[in-house]
Parts: sequence; C-alpha cells; structure tokens
Amino acid sequence: MVAEDQEKVLVIYTADESEMGEDQRSLDMLLGHFTTDITFISSSEVDKKDLTDVTHLFYYGTKAVELPDQFTTLFDDYEGTFTAIGYNANQLGEHFSFISYEHEVEINSLYLTENKEQKMEDLSLEAVEVHPEQDAETLMKGKNESEDKTYPVMVQQDNHFYYSIDTMYSNEVVLFGEALHDIFEVNHEDTHPGYIRLEDIHPAVDTDKLKKIAQVLKEKDIPYMVSVIPVYTDPETEEEMHFSDSPELLGLLKKMQKDGASIILHGYTHQYRSSETGEGFEFWDVENNSPIFSPSNETMDLKSERDFSSKKKYEAYLAELQTFETDYVHEKLEKGVQELVNYGLYPLAFEAPHYTMSQNGYEIASDYFSHYAGQAQLSDTDWEKMDSTPYISSPSFLGGMELLPETIGYVNPEEKDSIPKMMKQTEQMLQTKDGVIAGFYHPYLGIEGFHELIEQMEKQPNIDWIDLKQEDVWVKAENVHLSTEDGNIVADVDKTKLMFSSSNFLSYHYFAWSTVLTWILCFIGAVFVLTFIVLTLFNQHRKKQYN
Repeated sequence: MVAEDQEKVLVIYTADESEMGEDQRSLDMLLGHFTTDITFISSSEVDKKDLTDVTHLFYYGTKAVELPDQFTTLFDDYEGTFTAIGYNANQLGEHFSFISYEHEVEINSLYLTENKEQKMEDLSLEAVEVHPEQDAETLMKGKNESEDKTYPVMVQQDNHFYYSIDTMYSNEVVLFGEALHDIFEVNHEDTHPGYIRLEDIHPAVDTDKLKKIAQVLKEKDIPYMVSVIPVYTDPETEEEMHFSDSPELLGLLKKMQKDGASIILHGYTHQYRSSETGEGFEFWDVENNSPIFSPSNETMDLKSERDFSSKKKYEAYLAELQTFETDYVHEKLEKGVQELVNYGLYPLAFEAPHYTMSQNGYEIASDYFSHYAGQAQLSDTDWEKMDSTPYISSPSFLGGMELLPETIGYVNPEEKDSIPKMMKQTEQMLQTKDGVIAGFYHPYLGIEGFHELIEQMEKQPNIDWIDLKQEDVWVKAENVHLSTEDGNIVADVDKTKLMFSSSNFLSYHYFAWSTVLTWILCFIGAVFVLTFIVLTLFNQHRKKQYN
C-alpha cells in the first residue's frame, strides 16, 4: 500500500546505541506505509554522500546531546522535505531556525488543529516546548489537562516539519501517522482495511466450535484469516498430533479455505521447551529472553562480552549462536509450509507465535513469505518490546515483508469488557484515513462472543475486509511455490518430492490412497455380489419357466 512513485527516505538518528533499536523500528513501521526505500544511519556515522537523491530526510533524536560539528553544514545543500523529531533540531543548521526551543512539558491529549475531532486522549507524554515563528503553521497541538495549557506539537514551514515528541508507540502516533500523509503528499482513500483472525488452530481444537464460527463468516461473506499450527505436541507425553490424525478438522479447514478463509502459518508447533502447543513460544527463548540459541532439551547459559578475553572472540561466539538460530528457523518454516501444503492447505502469510522473533528471524522469514500478520518484536534483547502500527506497512527491518498489523487486540475471557475495549481502540484507528481495524479471536471461546465481536466490527465506517487471495502474495519453500492470481491460489508444488520428504506425509497419503482403494474394492465387490444375485434370480426364473 505504498505510493506508486517510490520516495527515497533517509533517517538519521541519535540514540543511546548506534545500532537501530525499538524507537527507530517503530518509526520504520510508520514510514513503510509510504515507501520501501528506507535507510537508517546513526548520527555518528552519517556522511554528506548519504544524502544523495534523498527525497525525504528525517532526523530522529531520542536524547538531548551535542551533535558532531559537521551537522552545522551537513544539510546546507539539501532541498528536499526535511522532518525533525524529538531533540536536537536546533543543531541542524538553519533548517529549523523558525522554532525556538525550551524545556520539556507533559502532554495528556493531542489533536489536529484543522479538525479537533481528530484527537487522542488519556496520554502521558513528554514533549519539547517550542515557540514557532508567525509564518509557521501549527498542525498538531497537545494539552496538559492539569494546567489547562496547550502547546504546539507539530509545526510546518514550507517543506520543513517538526514533531516535538520523541516516542513512537502505536497508541500515541496515530495522529502523527495521519500527518505523515501531508509530509509525503499522499492522499490515501478514507477506507479502513480490516481483518478478523481465528487464532491457534491446531490438530486438537474443537471442530464443532470452529465450524459454527466459519459458518457465520460464510453467511456474512466476510473474508478472514486462520492462524494454523500444523503440529500439536502434548507437553506431558511429548506425543505429536498432526492434521492427518484429525481428518474431520482437516476437511473443515479445506472447506473454510474454499469458502473465503486465508491460511496463516502460525509456527510449526507453537512451543519451544515443554510448554503446550498454542501456549508456548517457538522462535524465542523466554527463559533466557533471547533468540533460540540451543536445542530445547539443553540448558542455555548465555554469555556476555565480559566473559571473553577479546571483542573478536565474543563476536565469533555470537555468530555461532546466530548460525544455530538460522538453521532452526529455516527448519521450522520449511516443515510448516510443506506440511500444510501436503494436506492441501496453502499458507499465504506468516505469524510468529506470540509475535516473538528476532531481527535475524524476520530476515529468514522474508525468504519464505511476502506477508506477515500481527505485531512485530522490536528488540533482540527483550521480547516484550513489541508493537504495531496504525496502517499496512513494509518496514525495512521486515526484509520486504508487508506487515498486516493487528491493531485492536483480542477477546480476553478474563476481561468482562474486553470487546468494548477493542472498540475503543478501533476509535483510535479511525483517526487516520487508512487506519487498520484488525483483531483476533480464539474459537474455543464459542460462538456467542464471536457474534458480538464481528457485529461490532461490521459497524465501523468504511471497513474494507482484507482478502489475502486478492493481494499480491507469494510463499516459497523447497518443492513449493504459492502465489495468488485473480482471487485464486496458484500452487506450483512437486507433490512426489513433497510426499516423500517426511514419513508423516507419506503415511497420510498412504492412508488416503488405501481408503480410496478400499472403497473401490468394496464397490467392485458389491457389483460382483449384485451380479451374482441377479444371475441367481434370473436362473431360478428360467427354471420355473421350463418346469
């Protein structure tokens, strides 16, 4: 959903670390709505040549520091659109001299000056207090409720924009996301892409409850997504259950796929150590709060740089760990795609269990999938640092995958007012013209809660249900290449090689063939028996005639 004419974006950032972190990746998700040509460079490493052909320049300061001396002249020749965020804008040459900067202030609500109805409330933000010159336009204001004071938050002068808040969390940036449409001069249609995702569908789920929900969606003619886990592993016995062990459920999923569902690969087992499928993590080691660096049956003692005599040895250690993770993720994704395709289920996107995955993991996943559904993990050191974005995006850190964000949460059975909370979040997404309205539901909760959720979602203005079969989708794995064309799935599959790639696949086809063969033999046997009866009766009739 990016603009047809690709804009070239450069983001120069100042942060505690020179490497990209969660703040920069949050901004990446916003910018990825408008272009896929995005480069991030630390302020300590940027050079004038990096500005070549840049159409949109962003400076993002998450901390107040003294910038390198070169910044006083670095942008002298730059004439494109220039946006500064957070701190240090007064050190960017003369570009933002139309603003004077003071201390920090607390902001509790935000609103657009052109339309005060577009607002966000119940916030707790820190902003730089600024005073723009008279010829500058204030696009957004913030209010401190306790002091009853308002402050300029976003200011424009010609092709220069300044945003005084340095954080980019999804529950804060909807209005900034709307303002980015002006920065990129893109007027997207006032429609709201939406989806409902049925979550954690594995071989042990209740078929009847899933069937009732699928029937509702078919009757309403709503396309939807189904997050599928190919293997259920019992945490106590470690016994595996595949869809070949649940033929009725498998048949239902195939019918759902035919009737409007798009299958999402939601991991291979949705577990890593001894946790139950659907509850555990698969691509993140929660015990160590790290990527998967060791087999699940081994205790991992993660070392730090101080445990090594040199930085070079520490980097070699990290490279070895990442090699393990790379092989692990490849194996899981290969098996997941192949097993589903072998059953006639065609996954059109990927969703990491609990949305947890390292940046290396995303890069690997981008070799298999063109689309990713859900939220994104923004840190390689803390899985809880994850977030979403108001609209569909292709951030650079996802390696080219298009992010279909989950924006309104899910129905939590432990919260009495869970659905009203989701609808309140929906109101926030409506503040930007193409904000996504997307959430998920666990079918084990039953049909009543689902009825309420889907009816509330249908009431939202200009909702446009996402149908992955209508998108430009591709999925690749060994012996598998899936794509979409005119609303249909095109499957280029080497069935023979795929069938023999796993004993489970072979046994599934053997059972299917043996069942068909049994029915054929039964039919032939029935024909022989019927023929024998007819001939016997015929002969008896002839004997009576002669007697």
